[in-house]
Amino acid sequence: MKKLAKNGHEENYQPQRVTQAFKVLKGQTGNSEGLQQNKPILHSNGLEYAIDLVTLVQLPARKLAQTVNFYVNVLGLELEYPERPIERNTFLRTVPRIGPGLHILETPAMEFRHLHGTVNGSLQEYLALYVKDLALLKERLSQAGAGILVEPTNGYMSFFDPEGHLIGAYERNEAEINDSFETNITGFRNVQMYVSDPASTVVFFENALGLQRFTAEDGAIIMGVNSSEKNQPTIRLVKQEDPANPQPMHWILDGRPKHALELHSKNIGALTLRVLENGGTVKEELEFGGCGGYLKLYTPDGHYLWVNQDVRYSAQVMLDGYKPERVPAPLITMNRKTKSGVQRW
Repeated sequence: MKKLAKNGHEENYQPQRVTQAFKVLKGQTGNSEGLQQNKPILHSNGLEYAIDLVTLVQLPARKLAQTVNFYVNVLGLELEYPERPIERNTFLRTVPRIGPGLHILETPAMEFRHLHGTVNGSLQEYLALYVKDLALLKERLSQAGAGILVEPTNGYMSFFDPEGHLIGAYERNEAEINDSFETNITGFRNVQMYVSDPASTVVFFENALGLQRFTAEDGAIIMGVNSSEKNQPTIRLVKQEDPANPQPMHWILDGRPKHALELHSKNIGALTLRVLENGGTVKEELEFGGCGGYLKLYTPDGHYLWVNQDVRYSAQVMLDGYKPERVPAPLITMNRKTKSGVQRW
């Protein structure tokens, strides 16, 4: 494990093992390269494939309880599931939750890494927040002894959480949105992705994932979901400074890659083909369970992302001849031909 953690080359970012009962690509046997070499037979539910939501942002933490305490008692977020013990992982949210949640996962020190990077010689955050009041945020940070990298200037500041993650904060002056929140934090503004060629990544994001290019900002290209959903963060594409030392949007947890960003599509079957046709890589078969379906993909730059298909849309997946052993019957309804006709599961 120690050797794995020290060596960050791509060959060590192995795909997670998927339980055989959840595999839903017809004709696949688990070969890690099977999806890339032979296009799978996918069963589309006929809905739109394009990404329509950012559902979750994830961060690693060596000291989970201390980090959760900071995000709750200093930043003012709320536990998504207060009845659960704070161990292994914890979900946080704004109050009310409008937009994606934050998921913090306990990670051994030997596998822990920061997700922020360097642009033109200066540190830039992976995650940036929206806040109502920067002065209030700075006061709370100072009281907690948090390190501040950039003092509040022109509606922006940046600081370090207890794990050393660099977090940005932008003051939002939209009264209608601010009034919707009880918390000073009013959502996620953006996450930052470091890529070798931002222009080619834009093409992949547009053609494969159905994302929309919004604008350019301080040398970054801004991408976002093309939907009417409120309070959706954008993805800032920034050119990485040292191609020999990539800054992936994931880390290693228990020897397997763990994504830092989770998206949503109503049709991950069709989306998988779009990813493969546009230079992405899919090393793991689709899986369906109590939370719906999941597509786990690598962008051409090697960033590991998950795309969820909510259970509402997973219920429309029709797979001839496939019987899910562990998927609850209400989630997926399928037909199976028998000698006496059609039997429903």
